[in-house]
Amino acid sequence: MHIVEIDRERPDFRVFIDLLYGENRNVDTEGDSDPVYSRSWTYLYIADRESDDPSIEIFVRNGQPSSFAVESESGRLEELAALYLFLTSGKSISDVTSKSIDVSELRTKYSLELHRAANAVWHKSSSDLPYPGLA
Repeated sequence: MHIVEIDRERPDFRVFIDLLYGENRNVDTEGDSDPVYSRSWTYLYIADRESDDPSIEIFVRNGQPSSFAVESESGRLEELAALYLFLTSGKSISDVTSKSIDVSELRTKYSLELHRAANAVWHKSSSDLPYPGLA
């Protein structure tokens, strides 16, 4: 488990799909992002339908609205999602043992995935445009 303390709104949850699996991926999602473009969700579950990768969950810890847990049986997916949540919304990131994380090393390790997320069309979502990029 990774812990991310946040101090800003979260990105549109759909950015995590692009980050973890790529654009237009067939995934199963659950969560409380309502409306769909919400930046204040507190629970997210994603499972890829196109691979055997394990699911990932991001959720508020123990009712503390600024503390999020990131969990997956895949260390890679967990680390990547926690890193992105930290980079977009966080003030600190650690693993379950409270060991701090070397963010610069992870930025290098996941540069391709972070680039993909930075270019995700979902950053443009809003109440006026809940599904950007769709005709």
